Amino acid sequence: MQEMIIASLLAVQKVMIQDKHAFEMYGYDIMVDDQLKPWLIEVNSSPSLSADTPTDYELKFGLLDDLYTIIDVENRLGGAVEETIGGFQLIYNGGRVKPDQNACYTTRLGCFDDRQRQLKRLHKAHRRRAVAG
Repeated sequence: MQEMIIASLLAVQKVMIQDKHAFEMYGYDIMVDDQLKPWLIEVNSSPSLSADTPTDYELKFGLLDDLYTIIDVENRLGGAVEETIGGFQLIYNGGRVKPDQNACYTTRLGCFDDRQRQLKRLHKAHRRRAVAG
């Protein structure tokens, strides 16, 4: 699935906004068949962030919280590039990011993700680095 996302973004990168002071968020509609093969249905350049249920609200609030952590508006991370932030996983950084060879999986998609604990650990590690540096 990661390869599908990377390929779709690389295919349109020449027409994407190239401004270091701006970002875009894309929403992928992917269907998985009975053989667990992913099929790309569409990519939305402005996915809806409205919430109809408490669960939907929690999901989208977490997405936006993680997104602002990645953007690092408050410079809490000091420009460091993390492989995982909340529910996001770095899959491309000047080239495809290779999964750890010792890992049993190649993606965190569908894994339990304790966002709050992971984000607290991330900020604590960066505070220690800032004090030491």
